[in-house]
Amino acid sequence: MNQTGSTVQSLDRVFDIVETLSNHGNELSISQLCAFTGLNKSTVHRMLASLRARGYVVQTSSGAYRLTFKFCSLSQKIINNVSILPLVLPHLRKLSMSVQEIVHFVIQDNTNTVYLDRLEPPNSNYRSTVNIGMLRPLHTSAGGKIILSSQGPEAWRSYWDNADKTPITPYTITSFERLESEMLIFQRKQYAVENEENTLGYSCIAVSLYDRYNDDHYAITLSSLKSLMTDEHIQQLLPLLFVLLLLLSFAHLHYMQQLLLLLSVCLEEQHHPQQVYEEF
Repeated sequence: MNQTGSTVQSLDRVFDIVETLSNHGNELSISQLCAFTGLNKSTVHRMLASLRARGYVVQTSSGAYRLTFKFCSLSQKIINNVSILPLVLPHLRKLSMSVQEIVHFVIQDNTNTVYLDRLEPPNSNYRSTVNIGMLRPLHTSAGGKIILSSQGPEAWRSYWDNADKTPITPYTITSFERLESEMLIFQRKQYAVENEENTLGYSCIAVSLYDRYNDDHYAITLSSLKSLMTDEHIQQLLPLLFVLLLLLSFAHLHYMQQLLLLLSVCLEEQHHPQQVYEEF
């Protein structure tokens, strides 16, 4: 094996160890790491030594190994570098306070959505069940669904072929036929819904925001208890979500194509933009 091939193989093994430590509890022994990864003991020792030297792994008093919080620092730096956040967050705070619901802001990362921020009204009787930086497959949440719906049938098929299809709840989508059916509906309506597919007891609606300059797909979501997220309540919330996208589109002219689409949807659904703006 040449030097390049050897380096790539070593990197793969490091990531195998990191992901194994992340997926199998707080700490693992070398024997457990060997069993989970299929690597021999000397290789695991060598990889752990490198990770320890860089501060990504620590050995506990029991002799086992666990990841350090340095990974959290890296994750936060990535989130902080999302240029759209300073523009969006003040509006999301206002939205959350206005409707007294949980607001999430997510971005697509390959076949997942990543939660960039969450905002909760202070007097709410329920709380968000997700953490900032958490990943979820696109088809398991309203935010992921509306992002995916905007990308067309070929993208839907490609996504499904590569997605993690492990159900999160008994209501999570498990067939491409159901996914495609929902995508066609959400593509037309320009918003998506999700009922207990991500978290039992919670429902969610979402709209998408596409930054064509950076080719980034975002979604703004509103979450509530399933018992409260009635069809009537959804129709009350949608105009506020639409006008928020209108405001963001005016602020950044490279969202103008989406602005025109939203204006069309407002007219079709009889949500007059001026009336919606005044409500918000």
